[in-house]
Amino acid sequence: MNFAEILEHYLAMLGCTSQMLSEASGVSPATISRYSSGSNTPKPGSRNLEKLAAGIAGLAKEKGLDVTEENVLRQLTESCTPQSDPDSFFADSFNILVSKLNISLTELSKFSNYHISYLYRIRSGERRPRKTDDLRDSLCRYIARYHNSDTEKTILSRLAGKEITDDRTLYDALSEWLLADHSGETRSDTAEHFLSYLDDFDLEQYICAIPVGATEMPRQLPQMPGAKRYYGLESFKQAELDFITSVLLSDSTQPVMMCSDMPMGDMAADLDFGRRWMTGLALLMKKGIRLRVIHDLDRPFEEMMYGLESWVPLYMTGQVSPYYFKSVRNGIYRHLLYSAEHSALRGECLTGFHEDGCYDLELDQRSVVYCRKRAKELIGKASPLMDIYGEDSIAAFRNFEDRESEHTGQRRRILSAPPICTLSDELLQSIMERCGVPEVGQMQIRQYVNRQRINTGKILQHSRITDELPELSEEEFESYPISLSLAGMFYPGELRYTFGEYREHLRLTHEYEKNHEGYTLVRSPRAAFRNIQIRILLNSYVLITKNKHPIIQFVIRHRSLCDAIENFEVTTPDAENEKNP
Repeated sequence: MNFAEILEHYLAMLGCTSQMLSEASGVSPATISRYSSGSNTPKPGSRNLEKLAAGIAGLAKEKGLDVTEENVLRQLTESCTPQSDPDSFFADSFNILVSKLNISLTELSKFSNYHISYLYRIRSGERRPRKTDDLRDSLCRYIARYHNSDTEKTILSRLAGKEITDDRTLYDALSEWLLADHSGETRSDTAEHFLSYLDDFDLEQYICAIPVGATEMPRQLPQMPGAKRYYGLESFKQAELDFITSVLLSDSTQPVMMCSDMPMGDMAADLDFGRRWMTGLALLMKKGIRLRVIHDLDRPFEEMMYGLESWVPLYMTGQVSPYYFKSVRNGIYRHLLYSAEHSALRGECLTGFHEDGCYDLELDQRSVVYCRKRAKELIGKASPLMDIYGEDSIAAFRNFEDRESEHTGQRRRILSAPPICTLSDELLQSIMERCGVPEVGQMQIRQYVNRQRINTGKILQHSRITDELPELSEEEFESYPISLSLAGMFYPGELRYTFGEYREHLRLTHEYEKNHEGYTLVRSPRAAFRNIQIRILLNSYVLITKNKHPIIQFVIRHRSLCDAIENFEVTTPDAENEKNP
């Protein structure tokens, strides 16, 4: 039996719940829930293994069962100890590579002739490959052909522990690395970094940090003919700034469409250019222009995530519609196309030779119309990276929530405040009266709470919901006051609990769990975030709610990004040490 099966065996034998085992062992309910579901397994020799063994033995003693701590620890340790057979390490290595390099399983399936569902099952650990050597060979050849950029070679060199300079050394080093044991290696915390950045980000502080005068509109664009060509990296930077200036000086407020898979590193290294470029985009939105941006996500995962972070300030305005292309793999040519109503910027180069390419700023109407048509066609072929709902799209978000309640699937929610659906009418009324909410506002809040109750009830008719929630002590509460969770209705103010109200809402939530079979409340070991809440429909999407003004709802559908957030775990200090034994 694997670790999850043995743990479930002991829970059944003892007739206890995960919460009871948590209290007996000191391991958080959230961590035990991961162990029971098989989504996480402790490392041999970790402190959590010892705690679980002691907790199980203690519960067994209370029931008069002959179960020793030593035997329990031995069984648990054996079930989570990797086998020495190199083939057993392949799935873990495969999973690491897919995440690190952001490998498209669809494209790998086409290249290797392995069915995509088979690759997904190997990645999830549900299957071991029938012929490891064949799949390993296909994977190594695929990476050598399509993931051979300088950035990716650097990542692979760090993984393999040797310098990779060409496709041959890449293939050989990777082939050997895939069969090695990586169970003790530290996993990337990129997803947590991204979520923490969202949690901490304050749009007002960001705007205040822009130097005085930086948001002044440019007065004129240098005179130029119907087109201008740019050569060299420094000139390319000027081309991008000239395009933005041309849009700012025009009388148009039509959307600007942007698509580029050009290399990022060489130009991003110029911090002054990056500041001026982002300020230029902020000015476009200050003018009332929406951006439709096709992001190039065909990059290593960490690079993709940190690239998205730079767009968070612009996402927060609600004026950016982000897209991406599914299953696009082009290892030779790179292109750029920015399109506005009266100007366009085009660029092209060969992979690895960015500085030898060229950019063209188009001002001639015929060329601009051609670029505009092409940009619209590109948007038509792209998929939404995320749906972004702000205060101007409340009705659309309400429709999304109503539709979402009909979808079958397991739901996980990482919350900073108790769920609004468990709140009683009496407690809600008391909080609203204490906070001085006007009658019209009270009516709107009651309608929102009722709709949340109805939608939650619909979900529980066909699916399960697991809420992860910290339960704060009075001291913690005083340091970090909690407000009623009203971001889903874009409520403009904060209705803060008193500590007594907060504890009463927690009690009501525990009662709700007892009375609703499909609902599980898991106590998080700590407050993961203060200003965001995360709702996950497994294998479908992730909804991130930014509670702090301006309230924004991000519905993410990109598979790699969703996978990273789905696997995010709120850890205890012991669990963090477990990752670095």
